[in-house]
Amino acid sequence: MRSRILFVAVWLATTAAGIAISWAGVGDALRGTVLPTRDLAADVPVREGRPPTATPVPERTPERTPATARETRRPSPSASPGGGGTAKPPAPSGKVRAYTVKSGRVVLSIGTDSARLVSAMPNSGFQVKTWRNTAWLRVDLTDGTHGSAVFVTWNGHPPLVEVYEY
Repeated sequence: MRSRILFVAVWLATTAAGIAISWAGVGDALRGTVLPTRDLAADVPVREGRPPTATPVPERTPERTPATARETRRPSPSASPGGGGTAKPPAPSGKVRAYTVKSGRVVLSIGTDSARLVSAMPNSGFQVKTWRNTAWLRVDLTDGTHGSAVFVTWNGHPPLVEVYEY
């Protein structure tokens, strides 16, 4: 009887050691692929309710703006998809951060003194509305009643990101 208990104890110890060694070898690879990773943008506090109101004018996003309008940089109404433009948007400058919100996903390029929209991917049934000023950028993913807003300000300070769910 003692020999069986000793056998089971040795077997459990070697099995546990083998699992620990295997995990140490493949754990890093699994953390980046299979296991969920902590999103660096997740540290942004999420506020309930609509963001501060202003009288912004929706602008065309760089992906949908003709080259001549992009050079003037004046706000104009948002364009509908399918503009047929072949101009490639400029490469992002600064740190590219993705913000996953209830209504979709917003990707921003955040520099030292400004921010730029890289892409906005709304969930099914939601649409993108974008506003930009010299000191702030706002991206809404909305269905008309509910939605998410990613609001970036940089008026005299490094860009500050705020996320609102409404």
